[in-house]
Amino acid sequence: MQNAISRAGILLSLLWLILVPTLGNAAKLDELSLDRWKQLREVERYQLKICEEYYRDKKWKIAADEYEKFLTLYETSEAAPYSLLKWGLCQLQLRKQNTAISEGFQSVIDYWPESVEATSSAYFIGQTYKNIGEPKKAKQAYAAVLKNHPKHLVAVYALHDLIDISKVEGDLDGRVELWKRLTFDTPRTKDSSNFCVKASQELASYYFHEAAFNDGVKALETSYTDADLPNRVFEYTKSAATTLHKDPKKQTEAEKLVDDGIQWLKRETPTDLADDELKQAAKKRWFAIVDLNRAIERDQEIVDLYKQMQDRFGKDDEILDHLAGWQKSQDKFDAARQTYNQFEDQIKGQSRIAESYYQQREYAKAANAYQQVLALDPENPLKWKPAIASNYRRASKPDPAIAVYRELIVDDANNPTRWQMEIGRTLRDAARYDDAIRQYQSTSDFPQNVIEIADCYRRQKKWKSAIQSYAQVVGSAENQNRAAWALLQIGDCYEKSGNKEAAIRAFQQVCKKYPKDGYASQAHARLQKDYGITVTFGGGKDE
Repeated sequence: MQNAISRAGILLSLLWLILVPTLGNAAKLDELSLDRWKQLREVERYQLKICEEYYRDKKWKIAADEYEKFLTLYETSEAAPYSLLKWGLCQLQLRKQNTAISEGFQSVIDYWPESVEATSSAYFIGQTYKNIGEPKKAKQAYAAVLKNHPKHLVAVYALHDLIDISKVEGDLDGRVELWKRLTFDTPRTKDSSNFCVKASQELASYYFHEAAFNDGVKALETSYTDADLPNRVFEYTKSAATTLHKDPKKQTEAEKLVDDGIQWLKRETPTDLADDELKQAAKKRWFAIVDLNRAIERDQEIVDLYKQMQDRFGKDDEILDHLAGWQKSQDKFDAARQTYNQFEDQIKGQSRIAESYYQQREYAKAANAYQQVLALDPENPLKWKPAIASNYRRASKPDPAIAVYRELIVDDANNPTRWQMEIGRTLRDAARYDDAIRQYQSTSDFPQNVIEIADCYRRQKKWKSAIQSYAQVVGSAENQNRAAWALLQIGDCYEKSGNKEAAIRAFQQVCKKYPKDGYASQAHARLQKDYGITVTFGGGKDE
C-alpha cells in the first residue's frame, strides 16, 4: 500500500497554477479548487508549485518524480490524491499508459474512493484505453463512469468519447442513443453545453436525413431559442432534402421532409405585417419555403410562391432579386433581366442586368449595361467605370477600354498609376506590344512596370530585351523573393532562346544566391530534370 500511495496525485491548483490542458476533454478534470488549496500548509504549497512548474514545462519525468516526492513527504495531505493523479498523467505523456492506469488512476480510486480525483481517474482510465486502441476496455470503463457518476462532467466526457468509438465501429444505433442522452437527459452547464449542443445537432441531422422531421425539430429545440430555431430548422431540412433528392430511391422521403418543413415554417411565419420587424421575419420564412422547394426542384411551386409573395408584400426589390436569382439558376437570363427591370431602385436593377451579361460572358453587352448604370449614377464614376473598361477588354475592344481608363486617370487623381498600368495591360492583351511597352515606360510603378515590359518582350520572343528587363529587377529588388523569381525568368529566357549554357548558369545562380527561397527549389528541379545537374544549395556541379 505504501508503494501505491507513494505515487499519489491531485487535480490542478489555483487559477494561476492551472496548466494548459493536454488531454482534450479533460480540461475541467485537473483543477484544484480554491477551498482545497487553502487547506494546504505552506510547505505543501511550495512543493506543489515545483511539481506544477515542471508539468507546465512538459518535463514529464522530472514532474512525475516531484509528484511522487510530494506524497512521500505529505501522504496525509488534502493534495495527496492529486499527486497520484498527476503522476498518472505524466506516465501518459511518457507513453506508459498501462502504468498510468494500474499504478496511477486505479490507485487513486482504491485509496481515495470518495475524492474528486477518483472520479476524474475513472474517466482517465476509459480515455486511456480508448487512445491506445482498446475500445472494449474503454467502453467498460466508461460504463462504470456513467453508472457511478451520472450527473458529473465526466459522464459528459464519457458519452462524447463513446460517440467517437461508435463512429469507428460503425454502430449507428448506439450513436443515436448516445446523442439522445446528451441532448435530452444531460443538464446544460457552462462546461457541458458545447457537447450537448453538438450532440443535438448531430441527432437532428440524423433525424432529418431519415425524414423524421418532428424528431429533428425536438432535438434542435433543446439548443436554440425561438428566435433562431426557424433558421436552424430550415438549414437542416434543406441540407437533408437536397441529399435525399439526389438519390432516386429516396426522393419520396425528400418530398415528405420538405412538406413537413413547409408546414412548420408556415406556422412560424408572423401574420402581422404592420410591424417592419415582423414583416421582414415573415418575408424570410417565405424565402425559406421557396428554397425548400428548390431543394427538390419544384419549379412550378416556386413560380407560384413568388407570385404569392408579391401579392402579399407588394412590389419589393428583395423579392424580385430572389426571383431573378432563381431564374438565372434555371438559365432563364432574359426573364431575369425583365425582373431586374422592375426594380424600384433602378441603379441596383440595372447593375444586376450588367452582372447577368457578365455571367453569360457577353462582355460587350455588359459594358453597355454598365454605361447605363453610370448614366443613372454619375456621382460614382469610380464604382462603375472600372467595370465598363474591364468588360470592354474582355470583349476584345481595347480602344473603348483605354478611353475609359484615360477618364479614370482624371476621375481618380490620387491614383493615376493604377489606370496607366491598366492601359498598358489592355494594349498587351491586344498584342500591341510596342505601344504597351511605351505605356509602361511612362509609368512610375517600378518594378511592376519593368516586369510587364519583360512580359511583352517575351511574347515577342525578344529574349535579349526580356533578359535585360529582368536584370533590372534582380539588381534593384530589395525583396529577395522577387529577385530570385526574376533570375529564374532570366534562366528561362536563355533556355527558350537556345542558350542552354547561360540558362544553366542562371539557374545555378538562383540556387547559390537564394538557397532558402522557393524559387531555388524550382531552379534545382530544372537543372536536375532538364540538364542532369545535381545542385547543392550554395553552388552546383555536373554529375
